[in-house]
Amino acid sequence: MDIQSAKEIAWGMATTLRPDMSRLSEDLLFYGPAPIEFAGGGEETDKLILEPLRRAMPRARKRPYIFLGSEYGGSIWIATTGNIEGEMEASWLGIPAGQGLRKLRFGEFYRVDGERIVEIRCLFDIPGLAAQAGIEMLPKFEGLAHIPKGPKDGEAVIRMPQDPAESDKTRLLVTEMITNGCNRLNGSDLRSQRLERFWTDDMAWHGPWGIGSSYGIDQFYRFAQSPSVKSFPGRRGSWPKLAFPAEGPTAAFTGWPGLIGEFTGEPFRGIEPTYGPIGQTVMDFYFRRGDRLAENWVLIDLVKFASDCGVDLMSKLRDGSYKSLERNC
Repeated sequence: MDIQSAKEIAWGMATTLRPDMSRLSEDLLFYGPAPIEFAGGGEETDKLILEPLRRAMPRARKRPYIFLGSEYGGSIWIATTGNIEGEMEASWLGIPAGQGLRKLRFGEFYRVDGERIVEIRCLFDIPGLAAQAGIEMLPKFEGLAHIPKGPKDGEAVIRMPQDPAESDKTRLLVTEMITNGCNRLNGSDLRSQRLERFWTDDMAWHGPWGIGSSYGIDQFYRFAQSPSVKSFPGRRGSWPKLAFPAEGPTAAFTGWPGLIGEFTGEPFRGIEPTYGPIGQTVMDFYFRRGDRLAENWVLIDLVKFASDCGVDLMSKLRDGSYKSLERNC
């Protein structure tokens, strides 16, 4: 099928917690964040993923601020990220209900085939939602602690066909930034990546709760990359990616895992080193301005990473040992 038709099918999933179930394949494969990591079929996905969210946030709006799609690896992939916004009227995964607007960051990749969504890769920023209810699942971090916005004026929600040359330009720039930048790290010398070649001077990097946002390349090196390099010497982004659509000035990729290395350095976000191989499930969403990348939204399944290292972050939601302090993000 063509990209535009696939995007119309995916749009119905990207914008509501009550999608048209006929658009989901009976053999759907749903890969999600810990503690909900897999569901088979549309009905099971609705029961395990969507219905609990609908009960917790019955009037929530699903607001994507990036939406794009293209062919990659012989399949059509549609990617989106944004916030699920609403008041929590019931608990979800142990996060208590409370008054005031809550925002749950989400990232989703849909593989579309035969007029159905046949595969979904999904991440939620669970620690970020918990923090809005006063529960800190991770230690204090240096990056800016907020729920980021998307590009202005909806310019990264790509509903109409784009110039293929512009799409290729974005994908090539992201590829070069990873393979000839991030993955060329020399020891612990962050500047050896020479990432300034790929980013605007006012670049922004929006990591998950527990890492936070960085503004400008200096903050990016300090807040986002430095802790990772100190904990996982020699870590690198997996390549090629599972999915890597690019359209116009936007691109997105995910790896399952997306970052690989050895946990032989310093503790990472309060988690002690395992002295063995590690992987992190990651989603990246990019926006390009001119010849350089301007902004990057990143989701990492830190709950699963912690679990793989023998740490149960979800226990902080189950034991009730938190302050009743709500954040407005």
